[in-house]
Amino acid sequence: MKSKVTIITRTKNRILLLRRAIESVLGQDFQDWIMVIVNDGGDKNELVNLVSRYEARFKNRCQLIHNNTSVGMEAASNIGIKASDSDYLVIHDDDDSWHPSFLDKCVTFLETNPYPSVAGVITHSVRILERIEGSTIIKDYTESFNDWLNNITLFRMAANNVFPPISFVYKREVLAKIGYYREDLPVLGDWEFNLRFMRFYDIYVIPEELAFYHHRLKEKEGNYSNSVVKDDSKHKLYDTLIRNELLRNDLDHNSMGLGHLVNISKAFAEVHDHIWPIVMCINNLKQIKLLRMMRRFFS
Repeated sequence: MKSKVTIITRTKNRILLLRRAIESVLGQDFQDWIMVIVNDGGDKNELVNLVSRYEARFKNRCQLIHNNTSVGMEAASNIGIKASDSDYLVIHDDDDSWHPSFLDKCVTFLETNPYPSVAGVITHSVRILERIEGSTIIKDYTESFNDWLNNITLFRMAANNVFPPISFVYKREVLAKIGYYREDLPVLGDWEFNLRFMRFYDIYVIPEELAFYHHRLKEKEGNYSNSVVKDDSKHKLYDTLIRNELLRNDLDHNSMGLGHLVNISKAFAEVHDHIWPIVMCINNLKQIKLLRMMRRFFS
């Protein structure tokens, strides 16, 4: 069935979180979508039972795909994408959620997009720290994840990923040029995909916090852990491996390309991280009334 948006959700034995993700999708103001849930080696009966409870509300807009064994996040994404047909794509991880107007705002922009080079759109994200007690999800803390982001340059993306998949809607047609998600990457597949995306296309920013990026810092093991928490050391390793791979590709072709960019931009980001606290401290000192008076007195 052709839809305007395909929503890809990868899951494995996380029914409690998936229930919230399904509610997030069903609660959208924009309704021309299909949700493709890829069960990556998890319990089949449990998932079928959950989805069946929403049958009336889905109205034939949910497709279940069961992998007998886990193939990994990026391969699961590709399976869902290839099994669907739509104008736009978005990865909705099973532990994240949306504001009801997320799809409406993103699709409205893409349908009226006046910029030829723009093939995707993001909204600002909110980071939600939570924990699980029994069958209850408890929210501990909420903070803006990237409200400072007004635009996205390739140089900035080369330093590190600046948005989570939950906030990114893009044109399916770009896959013909940049390819699918890299299935050999156990982590950072979204960042590597975004680099290839921005190699050819731009991403527009809607400055509204409409995507919710959920983290469980205390669940470092088990089904309900986050990969960014559980696999922090793996993230750091693959960050290095990807940068080295891209740089070697530049050297092999005797060119200044993406490999140089990702390494130079990371160096700038590290310098910025060291300088920024000093800048903030100076700015805070400038706000102290006594110091302002002393500055005027001695000037």
